[in-house]
Formats: sequence, structure tokens, C-alpha cells
Amino acid sequence: MDNPIIVVCTHANTTQFVPESWKALEYANSLRAAKKKMRQAKPALVLLCIDSVDDIALCQSVSQYIREGLANAVSRIAVIHSESEKLDEVEWLEEFQVNACLCARQERALFNQSVLKRELDTFDYIESTYRQHNAETEMLMCISQFSRANETTKELLGTFSQSLAKLCHAAYSCEIYISNDDYRASAATDTPSNMIDAFDSLLTGKSLPNFLLKTIDEQQPQIDLLHATSGIDAILKQSSVVIGSYLAFPIVVYKRVLCLLFFLIPESDMSRVSMRQINIINKASEQLTILLERRKAEYSLKNQYKRLQNALLELKSTKEKLESKEKLASIGRMAAGIAHEINNPLSFVISNFSSMDKYLQSIMTLQSMQSELLTCIDIQQSQEAQKLKESLTSFKQKEGIEFVLEDIRAIVTDSFNGLQRVESIIADLRSFTDIKTSEDDTCDIQKVLNESLKMYKYDEKSTVNIRFDTPSLAPIPFNTGAIEQVINNVVKNAIQAFEGTNIEEPTVTVNAFNESDYFHLIVSDNGPGIDEETKAKMYDPFFTTKPIGQGVGLGLSVTLNIVQKLGGSLSCTTELGRSTEFKISLPLNR
Repeated sequence: MDNPIIVVCTHANTTQFVPESWKALEYANSLRAAKKKMRQAKPALVLLCIDSVDDIALCQSVSQYIREGLANAVSRIAVIHSESEKLDEVEWLEEFQVNACLCARQERALFNQSVLKRELDTFDYIESTYRQHNAETEMLMCISQFSRANETTKELLGTFSQSLAKLCHAAYSCEIYISNDDYRASAATDTPSNMIDAFDSLLTGKSLPNFLLKTIDEQQPQIDLLHATSGIDAILKQSSVVIGSYLAFPIVVYKRVLCLLFFLIPESDMSRVSMRQINIINKASEQLTILLERRKAEYSLKNQYKRLQNALLELKSTKEKLESKEKLASIGRMAAGIAHEINNPLSFVISNFSSMDKYLQSIMTLQSMQSELLTCIDIQQSQEAQKLKESLTSFKQKEGIEFVLEDIRAIVTDSFNGLQRVESIIADLRSFTDIKTSEDDTCDIQKVLNESLKMYKYDEKSTVNIRFDTPSLAPIPFNTGAIEQVINNVVKNAIQAFEGTNIEEPTVTVNAFNESDYFHLIVSDNGPGIDEETKAKMYDPFFTTKPIGQGVGLGLSVTLNIVQKLGGSLSCTTELGRSTEFKISLPLNR
């Protein structure tokens, strides 16, 4: 018996105290025996039988242990005394917190029995209410776990199904999972396998009874009586109790029923399902839908985050590969440009050396013949000397010694110029990395601008008018060589833009000034401008619009490299057919 009735007395004969109809009773004739029984199970009723003074002391101790020792205010305590023992009922009711004081007189037997029956009913009501509250709390706790627990949704639904079964006093429960109009039954722990087999047989035809389909359509919990035409007779036949009603609880996520919790409630327990429980079930449905949708959203968000993270990692990897390929491509273009630019002067230097080798052979032969002539003259062999003289004259004419001597000078000059060009290319290449940017450097910018103006002003070959519009400037904290290279490269590039044009009064204007902790250099011209295709490539190493052999294509590339290493910026504004402006800005406070 879950909640036994314990009779406490010091003697064996209790017939005058206990109703004759009561059969299953547990007896205790000492405090120790009473404690042991009450620790094993919470009693529904403790009947304290008093027939002597010893009984009074024992019953008082038992009552105090129940109320104070066990802090048990639920179990009912009734004192029933013999006619010979007079008790202070007020003291027992107030001090020892008993629920009823009765006298064991024969004429009061029916009254006593009704009072004890009432106390048992009261205990059942309190216990039922307590269990109901526990079931409600357990169900609400199960719902809250959907937002915190790490278990799968199916595991959480199983736990929730068990707590809901307790709340509605269900005898059997079943979880029906829905996927693309296909139904699959899963048993709860308290449902026998034969009943689940009956459920599976019912679902084999991929159809549900109408009352369950109604639940799915309305997406709201349904609690109702089971009618004779319910369509689940095969399931009800497997039940050991008479089923009177059902609860169908849909699990809804984003307006789609994923699972249907189905509960069968015995006819004897239908009255125990109150409106309060129905309201709680409806609220639980709303909360569960919100939490499941949040859980699904969080799951989707995590998956999306992982996909995004993987995409970013893949993008980063792809970017690194592209950068690596771009670097290799840049190195390839640079190598091709270097090979092309150096190959041109080297090719004619090598060609010149081939001619030089032939010329040297002729000169050496001429020298040998002259030596033989001198020898003959020394030993006075006039006839032999005459022959050698004629041969020497004939050789000079045949080999064109005069042309050879003149051409040798031209070859040496051309070779020297070609090697100088190679040296210039290598010097430009070194400027990419060999840039001095020490903070201790100071550049007299006014002096650099004045010297540059003189250099371009006295260039007789240039027809371009150079104008320097610069105020008196204080020295700036940059390496003089780097600033000279920047100014000369940009100004030279502007002057060369006029080559092959028919622009009247070609002019390059250079403005330099300090403003807001920055040094600004603006070089503008009224030249032909730069088209978009050229503008996109003009900073690439070895890109040039000049014919082969006339331009290396490193001027602007070197300038941009220097400006960036000095912490500045280089921008270009151009209007095709009208003008171009390069603006360089360098920070003075580095």
C-alpha cells in the first residue's frame, strides 16, 4: 500500500477502536516501531488508540514525531480513546496537531467510521493536489529544458510526454512522429508493447483517426471523450482498464506539426482532470511552440554560422592562393620586363662584340704584316720589303681598315651606352627596397625644387614650359634622395606625356605647400590625359606606353613604392584630351 494506515497502541486487542471493515492495517506498539514504518512510507492515516496512561505518552510522542520530526502536515492523525480515559481534546488538537478526537463507544461507531473516512478522503485530496502540483511543476520544468538542455529534441519530447501523462492521469501514452504525411508510433516507457503494435497497425495505412487529424489541422491540444466511432477499437482492446477520454497534444514548430503526443485517460480518472489542468496544458502548448521554434532557430543559426565560418575560411584560403598566384604573376611580369629591358641593350652589345672580334682579327693580321715589313727593312731586303708593302696596302684596302677603326669607336660608344642602360635599370629596381626613410633625415625641399627647376629649364631638347609655384618652404623630415627621386619621376613623366602630341604651349606646373601636418606636392599638365586602361596599369612595374627600348616602365611604380614607405599617398586625376594631375601627400609628423 503506497500510503498505509498505521494503528498505534500498546496492546493487541484494538477491535473497539478500528472499524470492522478495515482489513489492511499496520500496527506499532512502540515509538521505534512507529518511526520505522513512517520512514518507509508516508501514512494516509495514523490512528492513535488510547486505553491507558502508557498509551497517552506513546501517542503524544508519535504525534510530535510526525508533525515536528518529519515535518509532515499532510498525514491525518486521529485520536480514539476508550470511555475510561478522558482527554483534553483542545490540547490534542492545538498542541499535538491531531485532526480528530473520537471516543470508542459502541453507539458512536458509525460516526467514528464516517469521521475516519472523511480524514482518508481529505488525505487523498491533499495528496492528489500535491501530486498534481508536482506534475505541473515537472511539466513546466521539462518545457524550460527545451531552451537549456543539450539533449536531442526527441529525448526532451520523451521526458515531456511522461510529465504530461502524469498531469492528465493517463494510463497509456504514445508519440506519433509525422514526416511527409507518414506516421510512426513510438512507445512511452509505461505503455505495453502489444498496445504499440496496435498503434503501428493503425498507422500502417498512413492514415489517422479523424479526431487526431482534427488535432493536426487545428494545431491545438484536444481533450475529449472517446466515442464509439473513434476508430481505435483495436488499441482499446489491449487496455487493462476502461478508457474514457483522450488527450492529443500536437508539437508545432513554425506552423507545422512534427509530432503528436497521444494519451489515453481511464474512465475512473476523468473527474481528476480539471479546467486548471486543461488551461495549463494549453499554455504549455504555447510555450513549447515558442521554445521549439527558438531552439530550431538557434540550431539553424549555429549551422549557418558554421557554414559562414567554413565559407570565410575557404574564402581566406582562396584569397591567399590568389594572392600567391598574383605575386607569382607579378614576379613573372617583372622578370619578363627585366629580361626584355635588359635583353635589348645586351643583344646589341653582344652583336657589337661579334663585330669587334672580326675587327680585332683584321687588326692583328695587319699588325703581323707590319712587323714583317719592319724586319725586312731592318735587314735591308728591299725586294722582299717591297712585296710586303704592296701586300699590306692591298690588305688595308680589302679589309677596310679605316672603316674598321672608325666603327670600333662607334661600337665601343654604343656598347657603353647599352651597359649604362642596364646599370640604370638595375638602379631603378634597387629603389624598390633600398629606400632610406630614417626619421633623422631632413630634406631642404626648397633647394631640391630649385635645382630641379634649373635642370629642366636648361634642357635645350625640351619644348615644355616648366613652372614651379611654390612658397618659401621649411625643411621636411624625409630623405633628400627619396624626395628628389619622387619629384623627378613625376615631373619627367609629365614632360614625356607631351611626346608625339601637337599641343600648343605644353606646360607642367609644380605646386608644393604644407597644410594640416602634411606636405603636398601637385604636378599638373595640360597634356593629352590618360585613358582608363592605361590608368589601371600605370603603377605596374615595367608597364610603359613608349616604344621598346625607350622606356623601362618603372618611374611611377618606384614613385608609388617610395611614397607608401614614407607613409603617404599618391593620387591621379585626369581628363582625357585636356589635363592630368598627380597629387602626393606625405605626413610631417611620423
